[in-house]
Amino acid sequence: MASIGWEKTGKRWRVFWHVTLPNGTIDKGSKSFLDKETADKFKEHCEKKEKLLKRTAFINMVLLNDAVDEWKSFCQGYTEETKRLYISEADRFISYLPDTVIYISDLTKFHINNYLNNLMSRGLTNKTINNSLCVIKSLCHYLQENYKIPNPSDGIKKLKENPPEPNFLTKEEYKIVLNNCAEIAKPWVRFMANTGLRATEFCRLKWKNCDLKNKTITIVGKGRKKRTICLNENAIEILKNRKIGRNVKSTDPVFLRWNEKEGLSRYCLSSYIGKACGYSGIRGGPHALRHFFATQLLMGGVPIIKVSALLGHSTITTTQRHYSHILSKDLVGITNVLEGL
Repeated sequence: MASIGWEKTGKRWRVFWHVTLPNGTIDKGSKSFLDKETADKFKEHCEKKEKLLKRTAFINMVLLNDAVDEWKSFCQGYTEETKRLYISEADRFISYLPDTVIYISDLTKFHINNYLNNLMSRGLTNKTINNSLCVIKSLCHYLQENYKIPNPSDGIKKLKENPPEPNFLTKEEYKIVLNNCAEIAKPWVRFMANTGLRATEFCRLKWKNCDLKNKTITIVGKGRKKRTICLNENAIEILKNRKIGRNVKSTDPVFLRWNEKEGLSRYCLSSYIGKACGYSGIRGGPHALRHFFATQLLMGGVPIIKVSALLGHSTITTTQRHYSHILSKDLVGITNVLEGL
């Protein structure tokens, strides 16, 4: 700490400082000045130096493994699937770091780039590497915010990803898959094709999320983003049929397994729909129904910004990337309106 006082005998201003250094020793002393303005500036300098020294000592004492454990607790706010993926990837990154990286201040951009280069050398896709970088950036941002250190991941950009190759069902293929589906799974296929839900969202759908009066369902999707989907008559009919002969509670899942007791799992859903696609000679699964939903809307003239909102995409860019082939078809012949000009 630093203080300032007036010496009557010497008619001077004196600044006193007392700082505990990172190694435990104490630096203290005083200095006199003829004018108060210069003394105030020196006092301010001492206070800044004290904060810097304390901050350095604080940073050096924080073990990286301890900080990572704290970050894992912070990840409890994510969905179960996201939390599991983030923690497992962070563990792989930390285990790759050299033994010299002990404290949070030891982690540098070099270590991160070295890890990403290692992933590239193993032949992993750019998308997989970008997913790893997303986790590392989350961890580094946490360290920056909570320990006031420079973010070691700043400036590291994502790799350019190849355009996705999703499975798109035509109307004819959709009908074939539906016909080859087991009876219990037909409502599942129809509901997903009419709502565009992700497999996890579909399995977690509960009656409290369904508003039959207003014909909507409320979904909490990736990143805990909430969205509301308006239901068409096909989806409403399926929900009403699910209630016939049942005394359902608000917390009950809408779609159940064959025993009508347990909630539907993602594995069970994928198994039924995957078999139906296999019998139909078509490669696909639950996510193909989500693509079918979006494709039919776009081909029907629904603006892409509305389709993006229904799908729960974080940005319209994601929707454009997945459905660029549909958008390109919409541009065919569009310049014909300029003929004769």
